[in-house]
Amino acid sequence: MKNKQFVLRTLPLLTAAVAAALPGAVLASNFSLSDIQSTTNMSTAGSGGAAYAKDASTIWFNPAGLTRLNGKELTAGFNLVRLGANFSPTTAVDATGQPLSGNNGGNPGKLGAVPFIYYSQPLTDKLDFGIGLGVPFGLSTSYNAQSIFRYQAIYTSVSVLNLNPTLAYKFTEHFSAGFGLDVQHMNVKLTNAIDYGAVCFAEVSPTVCSQSFGLVPQGHDGFFQGTASDTATGYNFGLLWDYGDTRVGFSYRSRVKHTLDGGATFTNVPAVFAGQGLFQDQGITAQFTTPQIAELSLYRHLNNQWSLMADWTYTGWSSFQNLTINFSNPNQPPATVQQGLSNVSRFSVGANYKYDDQWTFHGGVAYDKSPVPNPTNAPAANTPCTPSSNYSDNCSNAINASRTARLPDANRFILAVGASWQVSNRSQWEIAYEHLFLNGHVPFNQVNGGGGDHIAGQFNVDADILGVQYIYRF
Repeated sequence: MKNKQFVLRTLPLLTAAVAAALPGAVLASNFSLSDIQSTTNMSTAGSGGAAYAKDASTIWFNPAGLTRLNGKELTAGFNLVRLGANFSPTTAVDATGQPLSGNNGGNPGKLGAVPFIYYSQPLTDKLDFGIGLGVPFGLSTSYNAQSIFRYQAIYTSVSVLNLNPTLAYKFTEHFSAGFGLDVQHMNVKLTNAIDYGAVCFAEVSPTVCSQSFGLVPQGHDGFFQGTASDTATGYNFGLLWDYGDTRVGFSYRSRVKHTLDGGATFTNVPAVFAGQGLFQDQGITAQFTTPQIAELSLYRHLNNQWSLMADWTYTGWSSFQNLTINFSNPNQPPATVQQGLSNVSRFSVGANYKYDDQWTFHGGVAYDKSPVPNPTNAPAANTPCTPSSNYSDNCSNAINASRTARLPDANRFILAVGASWQVSNRSQWEIAYEHLFLNGHVPFNQVNGGGGDHIAGQFNVDADILGVQYIYRF
């Protein structure tokens, strides 16, 4: 056995596992949660974000909007997210073409909350201060540990906590600008099974593995867990043109470059691998850059009852083209997985209807394009990876890795409704509901570059979000 070649060929197993955990959600352009950083914004499908400036949540959407608020204000709440996904397989075979044991994984979606809190106060008649805390990026999925996906994904958790101090200045009666910092802490945790039998077939030979080591595909599984974290800083700014009944807002949020650092653990490692110093607990590092986000919004007050909003949001997911994993084990060189994400736009329109002095109702629709391409260069259905002299070629992951089992992203149409209840001059409640209609036939076609298993089929995906928010004006 040539040890160096063996290590190089087993790298995709670790690389694909870490890479799959970082991208891939389904709420707002891949794993972005930026559109649900307040219930106010969610109630109109994000249609007024950079121009509405109704409460302290404008800290996230456009810090210049702070100049429209009167006095000290506290805004806090959460949006409860339910993700539903169901997979219908057409192909599920191991490296030798035998059917993968296990079920379809069940519903990998998890019920989770996206919390947020904002505080704002004027410093002078023209200068305002604000600070916000939220989770603008994140996902959480979990498959059955015995499913056909076990070698590609079991548990995935990604979260980015963002602290956002801001200042806003009113230059003229009609123009304001704001600037803020983004201090982000990112955490990643993922698990999956390892098919040591398939790896042995690929790197040694089926005869030697089965007869000498007793290793066959699906016959000797191990467990992988990886965790990593990092804290990094970016910036954001916003501009607001306010002409009373008409407002135009623009905001920009920079990329934030994270250098994730953590560790990987392995269980049930066969002696043939352990003796080579492979699949040992070790440190891992990877770089991930969050996308830049630009938003342009229009708000128009029509009369005492009606107001209209429109929004265009650009998310620069092309910042995530490749993921390079570095291993602390000197025998394992860096490895790269192609992601191939695209820059995308989101369009939304919405309206407010003021019923009386206490109640205002909201609604909106949006179309959000996914940056994840459909599978390309995919193998034909029921095509196994045949162990041979060119095994590493015909069993490599020939599919764009961006749509993974960690979470199958797709284009989405969004419908939102909500209501505001003005309890008193100081106290106000907001409630909102969104339903995300995703492509009912999301294609999935993935070869596991480390284990050689091939899964193809389609996901049916949808999501619901329920938000509650409280506003208190001091």
